[in-house]
Amino acid sequence: MNLEEKSKWQQRRNAAWPFILAGTITVCSGFPAAVPTFDLLEVDKLGHFAAYGALATAMIRHPALRRWPLLGAWWSLPLASAYGLGDEFRQSLTAGIRQYDLADWAADTVGAVVAVTLYLHWPHYRRLLEMPVRFKRTKPGAGQPEVTSAK
Repeated sequence: MNLEEKSKWQQRRNAAWPFILAGTITVCSGFPAAVPTFDLLEVDKLGHFAAYGALATAMIRHPALRRWPLLGAWWSLPLASAYGLGDEFRQSLTAGIRQYDLADWAADTVGAVVAVTLYLHWPHYRRLLEMPVRFKRTKPGAGQPEVTSAK
């Protein structure tokens, strides 16, 4: 595989992440929620906050919008919020399993706003997300002490 083909494949893969994440959210939200409850914090809202924050971040990092982060923010915030609202509406159609909750949609929107704001204004967060993950393969036995037998 030459460099140009690899680059096109990587671009397509990177462009697919927001769609994969949105599909995962849709599939998972169709099942009954088994979420523990605490007196001070609703874990369900924290899950909505994190999932839609990740979705908005994946949208703003889309290769087509990477050169224009403000345009990416302009698109990712309303799209993530609208997707959350649509998902809440879809949940209202599943009788007895899930229900519409305006607080869930608010957590979705706030999560998207916080994630995009961090991405745009906190360079350490952006560098962490843009850092390539590479695992170096070591040769068998490399880095391990040589074992000699004592006679």
